[in-house]
Amino acid sequence: MRLKTSILAAAILSLATPLPVLAQDAIGVASCDTFLTTYQACVGAKLSPDQRASVGAALEQTKANWKAVAAEPGGKAKLDATCKETAEKMKKEVAALNCAW
Repeated sequence: MRLKTSILAAAILSLATPLPVLAQDAIGVASCDTFLTTYQACVGAKLSPDQRASVGAALEQTKANWKAVAAEPGGKAKLDATCKETAEKMKKEVAALNCAW
């Protein structure tokens, strides 16, 4: 199953209140877990509560999708590239927020 970055980016752009990636929430792929932690810290610190509220459910859906892919044979290898690509795309999308990546 190949995840398309554009679908993930759209989903991530609609996040709710950001929370740190806890061990039980970890995808198990360093690039994915790093992206989630960094992105959540960025939007948590830079967006208004209303803006944060408008983007949370999609992040949870993205995490669920990534976890499902990670559980498939060879899924973690596929996710590494997807998460790196997503991180680069989202870094550009939120550049105006001046987040540390």
